[in-house]
Formats: sequence, structure tokens, C-alpha cells
Amino acid sequence: MGGSHMKSLKFLEVEIELLSPTIIPSKMTRNGYIRPLDYIPGSTLRGALLTALYRLGYVDDETIKQEATEPSVLSTPAYPVKTLEESVTNKVLLYRTLPATPTTFRCKICGKTVFSLSIWDPSSEEPHLMVECPRHGPMKSLYALPVYKHGDNIRIYRPRIIHATSVSIHKELGVAMKGMLFSYEAIAEGTRFWARLAMPDYIAKKLPDRLNVSIGRGSSRGFGSSSVKIKHCEDLAGHETTSGVFISLSPLIPLSRFSYGGCEVKISKVLGRSMKTLSGWDMLLGRHRPLIELVKPGAVVKAEINCRDFENTKTFIKLLSYGGVPIKLGETWLTGFNVLIPVNEYVKFFGGSLE
Repeated sequence: MGGSHMKSLKFLEVEIELLSPTIIPSKMTRNGYIRPLDYIPGSTLRGALLTALYRLGYVDDETIKQEATEPSVLSTPAYPVKTLEESVTNKVLLYRTLPATPTTFRCKICGKTVFSLSIWDPSSEEPHLMVECPRHGPMKSLYALPVYKHGDNIRIYRPRIIHATSVSIHKELGVAMKGMLFSYEAIAEGTRFWARLAMPDYIAKKLPDRLNVSIGRGSSRGFGSSSVKIKHCEDLAGHETTSGVFISLSPLIPLSRFSYGGCEVKISKVLGRSMKTLSGWDMLLGRHRPLIELVKPGAVVKAEINCRDFENTKTFIKLLSYGGVPIKLGETWLTGFNVLIPVNEYVKFFGGSLE
């Protein structure tokens, strides 16, 4: 994407409600899908939206092919929304969760929580991250878990999981087939999520206010039916941070630098833990994307942003926090990664709720 195309980008926020159990597995076994993720990966949400738009006629074959070779529709991961009802007023509040940083801790005994970036020294080669509860000693890191702030306390919210078992039936005999028993672990229906999107204006202006999509595995068996509410965001205010500390809302591909649309991000330090994962399914090539090493969401990143065209700087910074930057690996593009928001925006998220 060139700098001129970046100027046509539109930014959106979405609220997702699962209408049926949804399979977002972290592990696939011989007998089914287990251990659902706590969030919906950005690439999964992106694929679900593009598929729905194509089926409804909002985008054509050419757009889908172009998205496979030059992604312009980008999405952050979708994180759970916690619903709380105030005991006095009975008012319902919706809290957006975020991935906890490595500097977020909780005492396993009394539940006291601490969030502090001051304990991380970017100049240190071997960061010493240890926080102690005044009464009970060392606290446990909540790194990468979905958390929200309620009052002065940081709480974990993990979506409710359901377990389902199914068996294949012989088409002619009408009896269960031996060795064809499958188990599924899925996120329960009714769970809500929030996410951000970035896309070209010509696609954004076609979007309805609500869209029904299928997310995750097993859509032919009724899993993954979801309702997506779409909200356009025009204000670029507050997106001027070009250097300093950022928080990764997505898994981070550990590159020292990456570029997009005439802008470059230079990363000098990352605080987080790595993992290996398959990077999705390439629909155009009809195969799994490669196994890659990533840094878990919630990583603390020291970075600097430079754009050739100064006018694109604000837009690019907002793109980083609304969709991340696609990375080309071999013949395929990886999306849903490297979503970075300034640390002050991350802290601001912690302090509020959705009315």
C-alpha cells in the first residue's frame, strides 16, 4: 500500500456477540478441537468479515484476490467484553479487556494486583521483573491474560467454555461409526468481544451497521454464528506518538524493523515471552501458512516511527493501533499481527467502560 492509498483508509470499531458456540482452538487433536483461545485472532476476524461481505455481494472476486496479494482490510484481535451490573443502580457496564503486560501482577493468596511499567528498565539486558505482595511475598505475572480494571483492582476475565461431543453417522446404515467420536471445546454463545478495523474507504462505505458472520471452525455444523455491530471512527486526535513505549494488542512478529505505506517502525526493545504457532490458512494457495515464532500479546515494546510523508504519520500511527501491519513471508501475507498502541492509550483503556 502506498502513501496515497493510506489517506483513503477508514477506521472502525466493532462489537461482536456470539450467537452460537464458537470454536477458536489453540490445539487440534485427533479427536477434535480443544483449549479455545481467550481472544479471536485478527486474521480470523478479518477472514470472517471478508467472507460475509463477499457472500452478500458487497465485494467481488477481484477484491478478494487483491486482498490475498496486497492486504488492505486489517483487524486487531477481538478481546472479550465483561458485563457487570452495579448493585445499587442496577446499571449494566461493559468493560473491554486487554492483554495483560508482563508488568501486571497478582498475589495468589490475597488477590492484590499491581500494574506498573516503572519496574522495566529498557537499558537492561536482563530485565528483573519481580513484584512482592507486602504480606505474602512474590506475586504472579498475569502476562497475556485478558484483564480489565474495576475500581482499583485488575481482574481477569476468561470467556465461559462449553464442551460438546459428536459422532459421525453412517449414511447408509444410520448407526454410529467406530472411531469417529469427536470432542469440541468452544466459547459459549452470548459472549461479547470488541475489536478495531482499518480498511479502504470504498469498502468501508458499503458496510451495513450490523453484519452476521461465521467465525472460527465448524460453521457447517452451526458453530461460530455471530453478530457484528460496526461503528465508524473519524477522529485522529491523540495519535501523534512517534517514539517511546507501546503495548502490543496482538501477537508480535519479532522484527527489528518493518515498513508499510512509506512508513517504518524500528523496534529497539521488546519485553515479552515467545511462542510458536501456525499463522493461519491461505485461501488463495489452499494451504496452511507457515509455523512462525511470535511474542505473546501484551508485550511492552520500545519503538520509533518514521514516515517519508509527514502528513501520513498520524494515519500510520492509527493504522498500527487499528489493524497492525501486514508482513510478507515467502508467498503469503500475515495479518492480525504487530498491533501497537501507545502506552498512554493502553492505560486510558484500563480506566473506562462502555456505557
